[in-house]
Amino acid sequence: MHFTTITSLLATIALAGNAVMATPVPAASPEGEATTTTVEARAEAPLIDLWDEAGFLGLKFTGSANVGDCKNLPSKFNDLSSSGKAKAGFRCTVWVAKDCKGDGFSFNTSGSNSKQFPSWIDNKSSSWKCVKDE
Repeated sequence: MHFTTITSLLATIALAGNAVMATPVPAASPEGEATTTTVEARAEAPLIDLWDEAGFLGLKFTGSANVGDCKNLPSKFNDLSSSGKAKAGFRCTVWVAKDCKGDGFSFNTSGSNSKQFPSWIDNKSSSWKCVKDE
């Protein structure tokens, strides 16, 4: 009788031990290969500097975004940009309309063409976007 009780007790402990030691296995893809999904958090980074005066003077706005995301300018800088520079390694475009629509003007880090925005965009930009400069 004691032998049956001890055997039952050992079987229960063994089953409990297996439950604790179980580890998850990646789900199989339709082709039968195991797959894992990694989610990367993308942090916004400063990509553009805009000034309200030509020659990179006056009040400065530094815009942060994920690369390739369109951003509307804040109300205090909407229609007020006169010069701008992209951060190193990027090319930025400012647009006359919100949501990166309408005519756009592009520039890079050097700022050689953006020390004074052309008259058609000077004090008229409403949105911006930056991409890797290749």
